Amino acid sequence: MSAQHGDEDALIRLLARLQPLAGAQTLSIATDDGRTAQMLAQHGAQVVSADERARHVATHCARFEMTRLPFRAQRLALIVVRDVACRLADVPRFLSECARVLLPAGALALLEPLAPAVPAAARYVNAFERLRDPNHAQQFSLADWKRMLHVAALELTHHETLVTRLSLYCAHSAQHDAETLLRLRVLLHQAPQAVRAFLKPSYREDGSGDVSFERQQVILVARKAQ
Repeated sequence: MSAQHGDEDALIRLLARLQPLAGAQTLSIATDDGRTAQMLAQHGAQVVSADERARHVATHCARFEMTRLPFRAQRLALIVVRDVACRLADVPRFLSECARVLLPAGALALLEPLAPAVPAAARYVNAFERLRDPNHAQQFSLADWKRMLHVAALELTHHETLVTRLSLYCAHSAQHDAETLLRLRVLLHQAPQAVRAFLKPSYREDGSGDVSFERQQVILVARKAQ
């Protein structure tokens, strides 16, 4: 599955787990062009959006610190987070803030990149991702997420993994210089077996030097106790 179609499918599957949304006071935090907030609003949610470029008529844009959400306690029915936690320096604190502002039985839904379960492999994948995206901080394994959600007093009620395949050159030729692309390619080529099993790099034989790899994302839905 391509990255574009995979992202759209992942968002559709995430929203399907959150129905009904009509009237739900919702915070959308994403790095897309407002698509997440727009789709939430189309399903009837009352959306406050922290998406950088959200402009949908049914949303209200806001800027704030992720570890100090500007809401009183027990204010929101739903928080949707898409490709944001992997950019934060203090994810446990962010999750605690989410739990604070959620209503009893309110839901936190996340769509985030997944890391391997083996710590050494996870460190290698995160090093690769930080070179690929300078805004990247850390992506976590499913076990990490379960532990952090538990500490934040949020009960994990659903999780599923989605896989897309990215082309290194197509995705990054306009963002990175030739040296950085070469370093990324070398990291894939020299990856330990556990990392290769996770990323599954595939090299094109057309002379372009391009290489594709898998990106695993996890959908997580957790609820605050009633």
